[in-house]
Amino acid sequence: MAEKAEKKETPKPDKEKKEKPAEPKKAEAPAAAAEKTDAESGSRSKKINKMSLAEVEAKLEEIKGKQGGLRSRYARQLLHAKSLRRS
Repeated sequence: MAEKAEKKETPKPDKEKKEKPAEPKKAEAPAAAAEKTDAESGSRSKKINKMSLAEVEAKLEEIKGKQGGLRSRYARQLLHAKSLRRS
């Protein structure tokens, strides 16, 4: 019975050691990701339905350069918004 108690105690320190280093890494990653998005965009992106025709066309040109085409879902939504604003 004493052997069973010893076996139960050995995994516990191993788990604690593995969990403690992992937790600070997780806390650092979201903070770093948030800083990158704020630095790149400056502010939150504007919703498509709030954009004017000129803004939609500018975004389409930007997407075309970055993604190499207009096949993404976002690009298709922008194209649809552009068609709605022209009519």
